[in-house]
Amino acid sequence: MASDLHLRIVTPDRTIVDRKVKEVEFQGIDGGYGILPNHAPMMTAIAEAGTVKIVEADGSTKELFASDGFAQMQHNVLTLVCEAGEFATEIDLERVKAAEQKARERLAGLDRLSEEYLKAEASLRKALARELLARRGSGTGRLN
Repeated sequence: MASDLHLRIVTPDRTIVDRKVKEVEFQGIDGGYGILPNHAPMMTAIAEAGTVKIVEADGSTKELFASDGFAQMQHNVLTLVCEAGEFATEIDLERVKAAEQKARERLAGLDRLSEEYLKAEASLRKALARELLARRGSGTGRLN
């Protein structure tokens, strides 16, 4: 007997998703997860910058960017609590390119072993992940 899987994705600013879905895929810090109805209870940290793939109840697929948080599966409810999250269609490419440029400039003048370098590197990874997702969602598929 298959049950419904309820997905909730929340950030400090808003609830992004709160509905029934067929399947969810995301990157945890220890590998990829594919969550279906009746998945065993679990909790994990979400990868620093990654894509969440949602298979909707009607079979359509949506992707969103999510970073810095955790996932909990319990009683057929998957909850992703993220520092940041947005659908591909919501990503502002100009803002992403500016964030990428700023991170690259910060990296250029820093010691590779410093904490500031690691923060700038994480910012760059997030910008690149958001850009890739936005371009995939818009159909360009290119990173010019």
